[in-house]
Amino acid sequence: MPSSDYQIRAQQAIDHAFLQRLYASTRTTELSAFGWEVSAINAFLQQQFLLQSRYYQDHFPNADFWLIERHDQPIGRLYLLWDQASVQLIDIALLPEQRGAGLGSRLLNELLARTDTCGLAVKLHVESHNPALRLYLRLGFGIIADKGVYLEMQRPPRSATTDRFADVTLPKLWPDQNMPLSLPSAERVAARPN
Repeated sequence: MPSSDYQIRAQQAIDHAFLQRLYASTRTTELSAFGWEVSAINAFLQQQFLLQSRYYQDHFPNADFWLIERHDQPIGRLYLLWDQASVQLIDIALLPEQRGAGLGSRLLNELLARTDTCGLAVKLHVESHNPALRLYLRLGFGIIADKGVYLEMQRPPRSATTDRFADVTLPKLWPDQNMPLSLPSAERVAARPN
């Protein structure tokens, strides 16, 4: 999978319809078991998408909301919150036809390489029945809390440089180093509220 096939850019208002479709694709299997009419499922999914979007904006106002594209077409999203000691993986989702092809693993491996260089842990929450749990365990995440439906996981950094925010050569998949939403500078992280 050549890196030039994929890119990440900041999410924009014009991405709303795609993001709603992406969200629906992550819940279809779960909701099909309820026996609801299609119109009821669609209304529920629209409501849940709006609630989730509002929650993310309200609770993570300083997060990076990325859109993943392949050949200039949106295929997924990646939401990250950087702070002084860690990066919270708020959400990662790919369209069904993009799942299982290694892109999610690749994105996470590149994120982990970046956070290792900065000496940052990575934290996330995952539903206990989510197939991605196996991937997270394989990548070195450990379960630090069982919160019922969700497991809280963390992966400590594998290495760190003397200067946690030294210049890092970004993989081609990630946005340009000069883009404001790229790897956080010391000033950007320090400016964020704890």
